[in-house]
Amino acid sequence: MGLTACHGAPEGAVADQPASAASAQTMVRTLSRADVVVARTGVLRDTLPFTGTLTALKSSSIAAEVEARVEQVLVREGETVKPGQVLARLDSESLDQSVTEQQAQLAANQSRLKLARTKLDKQHELLQKGFISQLAYDEAESEFTVRQGELQAQTSQLARARRQQADSVVRAPIAGVVYERKINPGEIAARNARLFSIADLSVLELSASVPSQWIGQIKAGQQARFSVEGLPDEVLGDVVRVNPVAQSGTRSFLIYIRVNNADGRLKAGQFAKGGLVLHEERGQVVLPQEAVQDLPAHPWVMLVDKGRLQRQPVQLLLWSQTEHKVAVAGLSPGKVLLAAPLLGVRSGDAVRLPTDLK
Repeated sequence: MGLTACHGAPEGAVADQPASAASAQTMVRTLSRADVVVARTGVLRDTLPFTGTLTALKSSSIAAEVEARVEQVLVREGETVKPGQVLARLDSESLDQSVTEQQAQLAANQSRLKLARTKLDKQHELLQKGFISQLAYDEAESEFTVRQGELQAQTSQLARARRQQADSVVRAPIAGVVYERKINPGEIAARNARLFSIADLSVLELSASVPSQWIGQIKAGQQARFSVEGLPDEVLGDVVRVNPVAQSGTRSFLIYIRVNNADGRLKAGQFAKGGLVLHEERGQVVLPQEAVQDLPAHPWVMLVDKGRLQRQPVQLLLWSQTEHKVAVAGLSPGKVLLAAPLLGVRSGDAVRLPTDLK
């Protein structure tokens, strides 16, 4: 910022003009581009900073239901799978044989039950005619009941054998991406051993810790804006849950943010850093906080109007201390004002704007 002397009386002025008037000078301060700012409308958000790690909302670990040798493995890590898609096949020779044996046993039990039914009907007819005793009939009825129980038990055994046979084909329970594969062809898959892990990455979630003094301002539906390493664009999410119990030790609360990831650009495990939007102002004049004086009680700015500084009161709408900006009312877009307080200037001083001001 420079000083320029502007002479009030040109050379050859009237001789009897008072000397003080003839020598009167007005000091004009030339402002630099860094000294001023132009009022412009925009969007200002007051945000609560957070960090967190993205996790899959839905994931599944697939374990072996039977112990058998691995015949085929059809997927690898990073491949996308659909629900019901075959991931691997286990040796089912012994299981197939078991099903065949159980089917044969079931057929035999059905024949024995049919015979017992015929015998019971015959004994009932003879009992009605008085040709046999009640004891003889009761024996036939008991045999029929036993055959019924045997058939039911055999039916259950066959169903179990068929389930084990079906379990030799390992299928994906959910849609997602395979992120872990623990088996290879020729290996023995032990019962209950984990074979694959799948994550549905279409919707992700991250948890963030919030200090207790802010928890009253957070509710489901609030927007979160964050970035992750490797992605140039800002990512949006929404608060879906707030844990009502503080974490022991820190006395902070966990909030959970849901993120739509239909395009798959985000990955589970990525570190996220951003802010939870507490308040937002749109279409208002947004200024650097240094340009507004006496915050927050009596805010005002120093306008440059017709070559002179003029103090102008404004209404504070939002003060974002995370972005170091304020949104104000009472100031028209396009107005020029001091970007920060300048030493030795006051309202009414004459100033000259920089030539490169846009």
